[in-house]
Formats: sequence, C-alpha cells, structure tokens
Amino acid sequence: MSEQNQLEKLGNQFFKYRGQIPVLFFIVAFGLMHYYPEYANWRNSNYIGLAIALVVLGHFIRALAVGKRAAHTSGRNRDEQVADALNSTGIYSMVRHPLYLGNITTYIGWAVFTGIDWLVPVFLVLFVAYYRLIIYAEEQFLTRKFGQAYLDWRKHTPLLLPAFWKYKANVQPFSWKVVLENEYSGWAASMTTAFVLVLFQNYVLGVLQDMLNIHLAMGLLIVVFGLGMRYLKKKTRVFKVD
Repeated sequence: MSEQNQLEKLGNQFFKYRGQIPVLFFIVAFGLMHYYPEYANWRNSNYIGLAIALVVLGHFIRALAVGKRAAHTSGRNRDEQVADALNSTGIYSMVRHPLYLGNITTYIGWAVFTGIDWLVPVFLVLFVAYYRLIIYAEEQFLTRKFGQAYLDWRKHTPLLLPAFWKYKANVQPFSWKVVLENEYSGWAASMTTAFVLVLFQNYVLGVLQDMLNIHLAMGLLIVVFGLGMRYLKKKTRVFKVD
C-alpha cells in the first residue's frame, strides 16, 4: 500500500471516530489539572470569558455551515464520507472546512478553561495535525467525487483560516431546524464539559459544597436538554424540513 493510501486510510479511521478521540485529549487535560492546578487562573474572569467566547464562536461557525448546507453534506455521518453536492458558497466560499475550524476553536476554548497556559498551544498543534489527516482523506474523496470542479474551488479557498474577502452569498435559506437537529448533541457535549470542568475546579478549590445546588441545577438542565432534544429528533417531526 502506498504512503498516500496509508494516509487516507488513517484519515478515514480518525474521521470515523472523530467524536470519541478528542475525549482522550481531555482525559489527559483533567489529569494535568489534577497534578498542575492553576488556582489563580481558575479564579480569573478573563480566562473564563475567553474560554466561553471561543466555545461559543466554535459552535457558531458550525451553525453557519450546517444551517445552509446542501442535503447529505456537512453532517454527522460516522462510517464513511458523504457528499451529494459541493458546498462552495456562504461560509464555504471563505474556508474549505468550517466544521473542523469550529471544532478546533471549541476545543481550544476548553483548553483555555483548564487554566494551563502551555496546554493551549500544545492542543492547538495536536488538533490541527489530527484534523489535517481527516481533511486529507476527505479531500481525496471529494476529488474523486467532483473532479475538476472541486480542484478549482480548493485552489482558491483556504483550508482552515477564513478569507473573509472571498465571501459569496448562499441563496439557500438558513434553517434553524437543521442546526438544532444536527448540532444539539455537540451543544450538550460542551455543556457537559463545562459542568465537569467547573465541578472539578470547585472541588479542588474547596467550594463545591457551597455551590452544590447550582451544580445540581446545571446537571439537571443538561440531562433535560439532551434527552428532550433526542426525543424531539427521534420521535417527532419537529426538526423535519419540508
């Protein structure tokens, strides 16, 4: 097997488990928080504000991509690459992989929330390298699928850093139903990450008991949100777009 095929195979494996692999990164992060607690940074509102801003920005970028996507593209398919159409307008006219840009932005937000300064650039390098392998496999698939049309778009569109001056409007209407159906699980995951991080920090800081009711309310909210949205998706037609 050629080196190129090996890279594509590895990228496809990462693609298949792209929802699980980042969890390993954050298990390591929790271990580092235990052995290298940054008490001052945990109490610093600037760190908290920056972390929340990055997480929200990451989800916003994903929403922009998903809300105006063509059918059977930019989804949460796991087993294989899927693309029935080439997205090349809207946010896709500025950056080729806005979903992965959104993911990286969100993950870096959580890295900031750990308070460990050196962990942020380390995670940035690791996540960019990780997604670069997925992107390689995805772009091989798209080249075979769409040929020269894809190659022309790829040539003029940046990989992960948006070129805002290249924006071309997407005439397809934005659909919050599509966003909610596809993105609620990611929002629930971020809410859970926030819950666990805050819980751990407050435990180490010795204020967990004082904030117990807040934590219980936060946990209940996450459960209700996650299960409620799953029920609406699986058992109703609330998110169906005519």
